[in-house]
Amino acid sequence: MAFKVVHALALPGVDHGERLLEGLNATLVMGLWVREDEIIEHAREADAVIGVVSDNQFTRRVLEALHKCRIVAGIGIGFDTTDVEAATELGIVVTNVPDYCLDEVSGTAVALMLALGRKLFQADRGVRKTQNLYTRNRGALMETLYPVFRMRSQTVGIIGLGKIGTATALKARGLGLRVIAYDPYVLGAVMESRGVEPVDFDQLLKESDFISIHTPLNEETREIVGYEEFRKMKRTCYFINTARGGCVDQGALVRALGEGLIAGAGIDVTIDEPISKGNPLLKMDNVILTGHSAYYSTTSDAENFLKPMTQVVKALMGQWPEYAVNPEVRKRWMKKWGSVPPE
Repeated sequence: MAFKVVHALALPGVDHGERLLEGLNATLVMGLWVREDEIIEHAREADAVIGVVSDNQFTRRVLEALHKCRIVAGIGIGFDTTDVEAATELGIVVTNVPDYCLDEVSGTAVALMLALGRKLFQADRGVRKTQNLYTRNRGALMETLYPVFRMRSQTVGIIGLGKIGTATALKARGLGLRVIAYDPYVLGAVMESRGVEPVDFDQLLKESDFISIHTPLNEETREIVGYEEFRKMKRTCYFINTARGGCVDQGALVRALGEGLIAGAGIDVTIDEPISKGNPLLKMDNVILTGHSAYYSTTSDAENFLKPMTQVVKALMGQWPEYAVNPEVRKRWMKKWGSVPPE
């Protein structure tokens, strides 16, 4: 059987895993197509499509036009703007790359905790301004940094104890911090096995010195943290978001920072990306912004572009892709495309 594979986000100088198709009698068509009509035009006859599943590319209209497609292999972790329900109805498996940046994002979350908790950016600005924050000049020191707390006496609250949330928890525990977590889909015994104390949402909000959110964006988690949640936090609490901008009510975050309901924030993701020039967060000295870069390292970037092709190869060979985000289509998919009986 001859296959057609369409890569809709082919970038120069990137290893997209083209060599993995060798021996599969597959034709690879590569381009940079992001609009619905472009994808339909180039992928209408495709057996597999690779693209960004968090960028409004794969709507019901697009998926219905891909009448031969057995897999949409996504680049990146998020898939909140892909119509997964439509894909499931149409018998298309959708995959992402859920493990390519675990170390990078969890490391950024912990780095933000340290930078905020130790007020490193304020110290840097203070030194540049006064050339001296040494303890003999306690006035400048206190004015710039007070209050700073010993990290080992602090509590980290993690919302969403999935892969990245767990990696963040383990790193925070390695620094000696107490770690608590809220995740209704993870058993308390599993949390405890990772050295994490399970708590309800209100307890997490009230007890945490740092709150780090690590949930996917869906109807259940959209604006899971809003103004009422910020009101329940300690005024010395730092809020960190390396998940999705939509998980937080951004207006409420700005208001909470302006009213002093929380001490500061480390924000990697915002509603407006790239962040708009008029965004109030840009003017706040107690906010660190990293511009949706938490995922990035040379290693993770390479994996992000290579791994979708591994899922395509499995699908073309009739094997169930391990990164499927719609497992409910598995039996029907395996009956239609599979080379082995479904489990």
